[in-house]
Amino acid sequence: MKPVNINEIDWFLHDHEMAECLRDIKPGDISRRGYKVFSFKGGQFFLKSFREKGLSGLIRGKIAPRGKKEYDMGRRLSALSILTPAPKGYGIAKAGSYIIQEFIPGISLLHGLEISRDREVLIKGLARLLAKLKAHKIRHNDLHIENIIIYNDELYLIDLHKMSVKKVFTEEDELSNISHSLAMVYTGMTEKEKGIFFKEYGNEGIREKTEAAIRAMRISWVEKKKARAFDETSIVEKKGNILYMKGMDAIGNGVFVETMKSDKKTEVLRYTDHIRKLYRNQRRLKKAWQSSVVLAYMGLNITPKVYFFNPPSFFSWGFIAMEDLKGKGEELDRFLDGAYSDMGIFERRVFIDRLASFFKGFLRMDIIHMDLKGCNIFAIKDNGFLLLDLEDITFREMDSNTLARMLIQLNTTIPVKVRYTDRMRFFLNITEGLRLNRKDVARVIARTSLEMEVVYEGMGGLKRETFKTMR
Repeated sequence: MKPVNINEIDWFLHDHEMAECLRDIKPGDISRRGYKVFSFKGGQFFLKSFREKGLSGLIRGKIAPRGKKEYDMGRRLSALSILTPAPKGYGIAKAGSYIIQEFIPGISLLHGLEISRDREVLIKGLARLLAKLKAHKIRHNDLHIENIIIYNDELYLIDLHKMSVKKVFTEEDELSNISHSLAMVYTGMTEKEKGIFFKEYGNEGIREKTEAAIRAMRISWVEKKKARAFDETSIVEKKGNILYMKGMDAIGNGVFVETMKSDKKTEVLRYTDHIRKLYRNQRRLKKAWQSSVVLAYMGLNITPKVYFFNPPSFFSWGFIAMEDLKGKGEELDRFLDGAYSDMGIFERRVFIDRLASFFKGFLRMDIIHMDLKGCNIFAIKDNGFLLLDLEDITFREMDSNTLARMLIQLNTTIPVKVRYTDRMRFFLNITEGLRLNRKDVARVIARTSLEMEVVYEGMGGLKRETFKTMR
């Protein structure tokens, strides 16, 4: 193709008349990832820009501009009958490059799986797409599930600038494609769906290695987010020495109301527009903020809203400012002490199922609470649950011993009057689909709980009970 130079950008276009649609594009406006949709001859087209920074970016821009690479890879996929937005041209400038493609007005596969009534069809489609990439020795290198678009019941592959076609396609290449595409949804898939995927893909033997790769990716991702929790990012903004969650910088000007709790480790203060939890131990303060940032990246609202982080000084403890839950519900131990006896069988089942659903949501994301007492679970009025004590949240794979320890702690910090059948209903619900011996775990929980004192905060204050005396 013969280049057309507009505003110091060389455009290589299938149809030179398209140049008229590009006259407002200037190299000085190029962003890290810029997007534009425009119309031309009755069709819609998508323009994406790539900004190159630093010495490595300058070299890449000269040798292998990303816009041109995405164009070349798009043409290659189309020739192999792998669906991707049809490339229509590319542009090269000193500051970066551009790709022009057919605009596909679809939705991401991630969103499709969230709303679909027939997830198995989409899961099979993903498996077939990955099998086709393997057959043609293609490694995408950025194949998260949002880089797959659903349009007219077909799957389109996008973001091709990191893609490579290998002479030899190794198991590492295969695992890269599979694990990256499943990483964001695998914990939410049922055992049946997982089985369907690997069977359709045609290599059921790779499942164990895929799951290990996904776990490693998740751990690496969490550690990276924790490491950047004290930097300005898309989630965190900094003003002076205070770190705010995005959009929360207007909160924190309230007037002091009362001291809610004070001991050697922490102090909890109520202000008119927030709660402050002060930490004597800087490590626990840091951990609480890191956990809140990771959860924000995950998009999970399983704790009170966190507003900002105030670091410690020579004269004062550091603190986390967060949402005040006063009037919005109460801790699980107090709630059960006051409400459980008045619930009918149906009400109890609904409540247990809702609580189990909440637990399954965070356990499947490899989120563990290391101090899971009844007082650290907040029951919101008719609207779900929250985990309290952010500093006790950790991110790692669940195992039988950890699950047993968590549930023994919960079992012995809620009223004994909660029936065995309801406790078992909860246990069976949250462990459904987990790859562990449920009978062994249940036996450990029951045997250990029977030997322990039950201590919880009831409606009238601290209460002490045992399972033996309630037989």
